[in-house]
Amino acid sequence: MNSLNTILERHRRERDQALRRTLVPRQLASALSKALSSGLVKVITGPRRAGKSTLAFQALAGRSFAYLNFEDDALHNGPAGDDLVEALDVVYGKTEFLFFDEIQNHPHWESFINKLHRRERNLVITGSNSRLLSRELGSALTGRHRAFELLPFSYPEFLLGQGTKAGNEVESFTRYLQWGGFPEVVLGGAEPCEYLRALFDSVVLRDVVTRHRIRSSTAMHDLLHLMMNSAGSRFSARSLERSLGSLSTATIQKFIGYCREAYLIQDLQPYSFKPKARLKADRKLYAYDNGFISARSQPVVSNSSRLLENLVFVELVRRGFRPNLDLFYYQTRYGFEVDFLTRRGVTNLELIQVAQDLASLKTREREIRALRQAAAELNVRALTVVTLDTQETIREGGIEIHSVPCRTWLAGV
Repeated sequence: MNSLNTILERHRRERDQALRRTLVPRQLASALSKALSSGLVKVITGPRRAGKSTLAFQALAGRSFAYLNFEDDALHNGPAGDDLVEALDVVYGKTEFLFFDEIQNHPHWESFINKLHRRERNLVITGSNSRLLSRELGSALTGRHRAFELLPFSYPEFLLGQGTKAGNEVESFTRYLQWGGFPEVVLGGAEPCEYLRALFDSVVLRDVVTRHRIRSSTAMHDLLHLMMNSAGSRFSARSLERSLGSLSTATIQKFIGYCREAYLIQDLQPYSFKPKARLKADRKLYAYDNGFISARSQPVVSNSSRLLENLVFVELVRRGFRPNLDLFYYQTRYGFEVDFLTRRGVTNLELIQVAQDLASLKTREREIRALRQAAAELNVRALTVVTLDTQETIREGGIEIHSVPCRTWLAGV
């Protein structure tokens, strides 16, 4: 017990140090703070190093809470849950909340959390594996939890972290477009490419290869390299199989699922009135942060069109649209593609096209034609083109299309 108390004393010092730091306010902090009064388990999921712990500290600041970080190697295969809680109560005293960081590293964590919930302990937990947490929490708690998904910094959060002054908006946006919003890149002064490559490789090793006991790790890295260089493009498992030549279609589909769970990539289905057609069609591929694309592209180049589309995708997810449930891409019956369709329930909300600019007559006609056809087929009136810097309203054939610079769109203006 004494050695365990020593570990927890160290965690307490980490907690106190974190609470003293000046933190960039996260947009989710207000909603999480309001949820603390609920007896539901508060679950924060998201990519590693996206700031989940910081979000919890922001919400819990000024309250009495114990902190335990299951990333600590000293706790791996260590004490049972009851011993942990007993030691926490000794080190911290009786607290209002228990905050468990990266809970998925604790053996049988779902039964541990369920037991504490039955004992009416108010819990905040974080985890970096979306499928593991959602599946096992759903089984263990049967709806007695509330989920918060945190992604790397949004553009407004990025600007706060950068302390951007008037006149530097274009330069700041260009940096955000290329290197994304991981806090260490924005705040810590880390060299973006080196840091993001190391983070990416660490997630692949810990949350994909090791967790799922993958023997063909080289093939996994080859697959991810190909996918990072294909962000925003359509793909099928068969096309990836032909490109790689070393993995079967079934294995590729399984590996993509593992990478999706680890918040590395997300595949997007086309919307169709027939669910079976969605499953059979080619999908589009996106990364959960633009920095991963830039860091893993070979060679490292700025591909504004690809990065722009990926940025819009990530922001739509951040705004609560769930891929393949209420966020899709759309292909018209004449074969023209619209990048994103957002829905709520059975209602189609908005069609969004992404283009660097509309200066080229050919590009302009292509984007407008796709939006007009999709709008007619889906009965959608909210039509948007997100560009690098073009702002105008296009009225044609009885419809209205709003062209908006991406940095304006990201700010919600």
